[in-house]
Amino acid sequence: MSERAKRVLPWLWPVLLTLLITAPLLAPGFVVGYDMVFVPDLTVRLDLFGVTTAMPRAVPSDVVVALLDVVGGVLVNKLVLVAIPLLSGLGMTALWREVRLGGALPGAAAATLYLWNPFVAERLRLGAWALLLGYAALPWLVRSALRLRRGQGWPGFVLASAGCALTASGGITGLLMAGLILLWPPRAPKIWPLGAALLVNAPWLVAGLVHGGGATSDPASVTAFAARDEGYGGVLPTLLTLGGVWNANVVPGNRGALLPTIFAVVMLALSVAGVVLWWRQERVVGALVTAAAVALLIGLAGVVAPGAFAQVVAHVPGAGLFRDGQRYLPPLILLESVGFGVAVTAVLRHVRLQRVVGVTAVLLPIAALPALAGGAGLKVSEYPSDWQQAQHAVAGRFIPWPYETYRAPVWNSRRPVLDPMPRYFAQPSIAPDELIVGGHRLAGEDPQAADVATAIRAGVRDGSDPTDVLLQHGVGWIVVDREAGGPIPTTLLHGLKEEFSGPTVTVYRLDGTPVPQHHAPWRVVVVLAAWAAAAATLIAALVSLARRCYSSVHLTGRGHVPWDH
Repeated sequence: MSERAKRVLPWLWPVLLTLLITAPLLAPGFVVGYDMVFVPDLTVRLDLFGVTTAMPRAVPSDVVVALLDVVGGVLVNKLVLVAIPLLSGLGMTALWREVRLGGALPGAAAATLYLWNPFVAERLRLGAWALLLGYAALPWLVRSALRLRRGQGWPGFVLASAGCALTASGGITGLLMAGLILLWPPRAPKIWPLGAALLVNAPWLVAGLVHGGGATSDPASVTAFAARDEGYGGVLPTLLTLGGVWNANVVPGNRGALLPTIFAVVMLALSVAGVVLWWRQERVVGALVTAAAVALLIGLAGVVAPGAFAQVVAHVPGAGLFRDGQRYLPPLILLESVGFGVAVTAVLRHVRLQRVVGVTAVLLPIAALPALAGGAGLKVSEYPSDWQQAQHAVAGRFIPWPYETYRAPVWNSRRPVLDPMPRYFAQPSIAPDELIVGGHRLAGEDPQAADVATAIRAGVRDGSDPTDVLLQHGVGWIVVDREAGGPIPTTLLHGLKEEFSGPTVTVYRLDGTPVPQHHAPWRVVVVLAAWAAAAATLIAALVSLARRCYSSVHLTGRGHVPWDH
């Protein structure tokens, strides 16, 4: 194999794997399911920035999507689906090149395991696209943090930190790993880059701190979202083999089968051996091991101490971020992936058929999880045509009907999805945030949503009219998903005026004048200031990166930008 091929092929391998995963999903239409909700045009609204009483769970991801929607919601949907595996694989390839632990085949093995594993399959099916983009940014963050220990590459560190910060859990993971790497001895600690990382995390941090609603969570959510055994002899081995999501419906069908279990155990054993070998060569690996251990402890918290953890979640504001502990596994996955590559390097030194053994190692993660091919069960759908017409009939704050968080619509082949109406319609809404898990209803965290839900249930139970409660919270319209069932709104709310009726959706206007709703000015100012600080930090990083790239092009005289930038 030529030297040019050895340089190029490792970068092409993640491209091929990305096509194997996403090709069927690139057909015309939207890919939506569970928490993955993309709409034709998400309007930039103040409530998306996290200034309402609703818990800012989609900050800053919703604003990012709304800004990118100038190219169309379908295209953004496709770009996200492609970016998740592609950036994951390319990031691990770049990290492997940075740490110089072996050749092309071991690097491809590490990239394959990081890109193709149960965590990615389960979270993709669960629709956690923003979390997975943060996961894809993690190897880039580790690479740039390692470079920062040598005084290089701060713009890449800021950009990777911003990628992790698309969700609160991703931001926490990124800050944990970056902090441990930059502060780990024997080199002098690097403090100022962590300040930049905090600034790009400011939108969700500040929105959470000034949140106007209840910041504690239902203690029953701890057991509801606890990691699960997928047939590997317990929750711990399930997490170590990179699975364990709380929702059994999104687990790949072959998890726990004999051959996948054998393959998973083999990869785990090789990963552990590889991490030990790497740790002997480089002391900073201790930072990655510590981050992985913390991630594992968070994943186990809801299993080993559910009672104590439930009390923490019920009384400590923000602790609910950790109730779904399995989503904090990325540091463990990154460590195991690099360790797997290191072990493959060691094995190849002691075998004759090196290429055969190396290719087998590269394909092992795919053989252990063939269900990820073709998109892990995701499908392409189209929104009903009358939704676009109904959108023009809504001229103010609305609630979706029935007032439930998830739907299983016919147009999405009955696959569950977070109700798209609050994003699809341009006007603001009070969206329900209660969850039904395992047949149990978990309390939400938005007091306005709780008031609305209570009033509607009272109307169903005793015939009282919830109109006054809705008007008091600024609601003037009801958008009815006619396929979703539930009580007929005209039997509960008197004086409704039908504004639009289509095959799948009906819009009603309430009888009365909604009370104007105002956001606290100080909260708006503080939240927008956090966004401005994050934007300024990103712009500074991009300008610095552009200058370095421009200088590199002129210095090399070859018209290309080196990968090191």
